[in-house]
Amino acid sequence: MLRGLSSCAGPTAAWRLVAGIPLARRPWAGIPLIQPPPAGFPPGGSVRWAGLRGLCTGAGGCWRCGAAPLEAPGFFCSSCRALQPADRRRDYFQLLGLPRRFRLSAERLSRSQRRLQRVLHPDNFSRSAEAERRFSEEQSALVNEAYGTLLRPLSRGLYLLRLELPAEAQPEEAGGELPAGDPAFLAVVLRLNEQLEEARGPEDIGRVAEEVEARLRELTELVAQAFEQGRPRETRPLLRQMRFWSSLSERVKERLLPR
Repeated sequence: MLRGLSSCAGPTAAWRLVAGIPLARRPWAGIPLIQPPPAGFPPGGSVRWAGLRGLCTGAGGCWRCGAAPLEAPGFFCSSCRALQPADRRRDYFQLLGLPRRFRLSAERLSRSQRRLQRVLHPDNFSRSAEAERRFSEEQSALVNEAYGTLLRPLSRGLYLLRLELPAEAQPEEAGGELPAGDPAFLAVVLRLNEQLEEARGPEDIGRVAEEVEARLRELTELVAQAFEQGRPRETRPLLRQMRFWSSLSERVKERLLPR
């Protein structure tokens, strides 16, 4: 019966539904009333109306006990310790407890991801209520999504750029053509593509790989400096170039795989 509250039309509908539940079957019985019921309904002092309201979609409080959300969003209710739904108001840096910056330690990022998964993994909630099992799946998936995005310099840079300049997000940042304004860049990319196509063995492929990785390291450092110096707009063309070097790097790795 309580599941029906998750999409209740309003406070009156919720209160009417709860009023029909015997007191002995109300899991919140004995909790002091902290908000009065809608007009026309008895106060029912054993019912915590805020807790019922919290079960409704968009209520903003704990789904189990109705406690008000913390100013700093957490994973668990500070009152009853129930696992809460995934909160996408937090950016990936906040989610993983990391500073919002481009230059991140891969080791620290990995530690944060493992620490959260030890707590949020669905295996930990196999005997919990259906809601908590679902929330653990959502939370665990979101942590992995954040980790995957922040792990790679390109996706981390694009994500941070969207956070820094949300009003200036451009479609080409999610893909696009080769930058047309840099003939030297185009010439190098085309040359290395040809070398990779014509490579006959690991040594030839290795030479291409060395140059590609050197270019990526250089771009990664330039992007880091631009963000650190408060010049996020300058990262846009750099990230565009990084996208194509990253694509070429993946092709190189594929060629190096045993066939």
